[in-house]
Amino acid sequence: MLDAGVGITIEKDSYRAGKIVAREALEGMSTKPKLAILTVDALSRRKFDYEVLLKSIREEIGTSVALIGSTVNGIMVNDRFCLRSVGLMLIGGDISVDATFSRPKSRIDYEHIAEHIYQESLLLEPKDDRFLLMFQDGMRFPPEILAKQSSLNSRVVTFLSGIVKRFFKKELDEMKERGLGMPSVQELLEELYKKGWNSPVIGNIASNIRDYDSVEFYNNEIGMDNVVGAILSGQGATKFGYGYAAGAESTGKRCVLNKNIGNFLLKINNQPALLGLCSAVGIRPEALEELRSSGYLNYYIILGTRETLGDKDLIHLTATITDPNLESLVNTGFPFDRVPPEIEIFQSNMAILHKTAQAAVSQALENLSNPKFLLGFDCAIRFIAYGDNLPRIIKTIDDSIGKDIPRMIVGSGGEIFGSKDFNYYFNNFTFVTLAGGD
Repeated sequence: MLDAGVGITIEKDSYRAGKIVAREALEGMSTKPKLAILTVDALSRRKFDYEVLLKSIREEIGTSVALIGSTVNGIMVNDRFCLRSVGLMLIGGDISVDATFSRPKSRIDYEHIAEHIYQESLLLEPKDDRFLLMFQDGMRFPPEILAKQSSLNSRVVTFLSGIVKRFFKKELDEMKERGLGMPSVQELLEELYKKGWNSPVIGNIASNIRDYDSVEFYNNEIGMDNVVGAILSGQGATKFGYGYAAGAESTGKRCVLNKNIGNFLLKINNQPALLGLCSAVGIRPEALEELRSSGYLNYYIILGTRETLGDKDLIHLTATITDPNLESLVNTGFPFDRVPPEIEIFQSNMAILHKTAQAAVSQALENLSNPKFLLGFDCAIRFIAYGDNLPRIIKTIDDSIGKDIPRMIVGSGGEIFGSKDFNYYFNNFTFVTLAGGD
């Protein structure tokens, strides 16, 4: 039988926090844990002593339990949501931790990391229900490169191509060579699937949306710019289910990209980018001022793409930043070298967020008759959008899975949902879920 327990605390003292979450999670279990998933909120900027925290947890769960995890943006355990918190999920019983890994330099060494993971998998006995749970370091845009966005907002840059575009792209390419910029989870998983990997990959991009500090946990180690993971499979009657739902629906409108530097959009529908987007949607740019408190991350109007797999339409959403003070610039989270020439425009609201939360959980439970746990990666932008509707979201999840099933859902800096049939592995504004049971 699969077994799981969860714990959460807002205790300030790192040593006591570790004790509390470990004991709480162990109380919910009848077997010895095999895997620990540690999450620490970074959105609130509280600084825990990670070494002390890990030591405290180890004293309770033992040294033989594999541990992976990362900093996150808010944590929901069962019906409790907390910032300034530590969350822990323990899984045991009929589950096999087939292999674990921690690799540094996750942005620039992704080809070697993919080869390492693939070679690890070749040593394992083939199984149909195997998957990879992965946590990777997130975005690292230092202040100096963000400051250069003001130069991209120039009308001269918008309407002229050539030297400026080449110069800025050269700077971004040089940053990537130094391990800065956007995360390389897209490239890493593309390499992995090209090699022949055919199991699902789910997980979290460890980004703090207020700055670029993030931390990954692996056994007793604390890293930055790392990718950590566990290759897992079921034993006996254990099965796993996966859910993926985008947090927006199509407006039925599209826009044409006329100029961009990587995933920085400069010209849309033959207008400065922000003006072109607002015109396409039918809103006034000054209306975007209400997004100031969230850094102008737009969780009402979102850019994205879709692909068809079998009878399903899968929507891939990108972080979309619309600062009304930068009328010639829209920032996005598209893969840097793969921005589509025509972009679909999506919209979101609380009704859609409820619907997609229920859809992601229901997908994960489709083939499970007796669920034992739920692990979720819900975009931090969605968490911000929930606001005082959070109790309704919790009830939506309760109604989908039941109140007594241990669950931990974390605010993600980017949601990983990999499949050999997928085009995009790194998403924003989506809800990714993993469930285990019989």
